Amino acid sequence: MVLQRTTRWLILAVGVALLVATATAEAKPIATAAGGDAPPLNPSIVGVPIQRTDNAISNAADAVDAGNGAQAVGPLRASRRYLIRSYNGAKYLIANMPPPDAEEARVSARKFVRLARRAIGARKSGRGWIRAHASGDVVGPVFADAPTAAFNVLTSQYNAATAAAGMVPDVKGNLLNRARTTLNTAIVLRNRLVKIIHTAAPPPVDDARVHARASQEEGEVTPFETLMPGLAVLLADEIQQLNALSQDTSVPAASRAALTNAIAADNQILNRVNTWWPPATED
Repeated sequence: MVLQRTTRWLILAVGVALLVATATAEAKPIATAAGGDAPPLNPSIVGVPIQRTDNAISNAADAVDAGNGAQAVGPLRASRRYLIRSYNGAKYLIANMPPPDAEEARVSARKFVRLARRAIGARKSGRGWIRAHASGDVVGPVFADAPTAAFNVLTSQYNAATAAAGMVPDVKGNLLNRARTTLNTAIVLRNRLVKIIHTAAPPPVDDARVHARASQEEGEVTPFETLMPGLAVLLADEIQQLNALSQDTSVPAASRAALTNAIAADNQILNRVNTWWPPATED
């Protein structure tokens, strides 16, 4: 139950865009709205299903905590629908994103890695640590760019996967199947989205990678190169949770077995991310 409560706090803390109160002051913004501090809004094509995923997972966890397992089935089933919708929204945004403006995409990937780690242990939401890409001063709302919105979808998938895994020890039968379906859906869609991002914005290879890594140290990186190392941090935390649950002998055998494929799939994704977007060296 401690793991489950921790997972539900993570949903609130990491939220739609890894919202952390102290992060904005530390991260170098890509762009800001008028006034300088307004967080970017998710485009509704991903923002609405992300929010509904979080709500559905929270409702399911509340039902499990209250001992009303039957009332958790509907929200878990709905969470799968919303995960698919946010994934489709991210695909659309990536397919239709404008060419990157190198001069407006200067940011240190190392800071995003640190902030992702901080978000894992956060307990209170704040302003968004990933800023939207925009030109000059903007009056009115600022919407997240495609890379930021896509990363927010990856974060939502992390939220759903860890929340579902947190429920697995406390459920059985049909409800266990529903929790496992939500977990697997989040992982499968994340794997697909990582591949889509790599195809749309492949990182430098061979000799060009040496120059790219040197440029990254100077803060000269493209948006996805900046964001994707943060996904490795989230994956490592998720894998740690899954491993701990699978090795806990107090967890029913059927529940532990449900985590085996998830661990293998997550490790494959983590290896892929670390290969395509190597982690930056911290200061």
